Amino acid sequence: MTVVKFPKAKRAANRQAILDVTRRAMRSDAMETVRYRFFPWLGRALFNIVLFALSSARTLLLVLLMFIRPLVFFLITPLTTALIIAFVICLFTHPADTRLTWGFGLLTAAALFTMFLYDWLIFKLGGTVVHITH
Repeated sequence: MTVVKFPKAKRAANRQAILDVTRRAMRSDAMETVRYRFFPWLGRALFNIVLFALSSARTLLLVLLMFIRPLVFFLITPLTTALIIAFVICLFTHPADTRLTWGFGLLTAAALFTMFLYDWLIFKLGGTVVHITH
């Protein structure tokens, strides 16, 4: 069995040993390091504030739309019913007057589209409540 003796390391200078952690904490550019760490934090904070404001506005708009929904549908449903009846009557009684038929037809479609758009907007603002996974 061969034993190899390694020479002892020579010290470069006679000075006090400083731990690596102490050297990193006591750097002269510590303020620069803190400043550069502050900007990403500030950016994330501002981004989160904007997300919170958008989420709050979405929630308030959703609450308002849900609160007004019964009134809107209470007014539009009878109107749509009357417009459909008028459209069908105009189809059979005044076939020559296309302006009247088209007018009632377009008003009926607009009322139905308004109801659809109102519910679609509520659905989009509400987000997903139930997550279905496969």
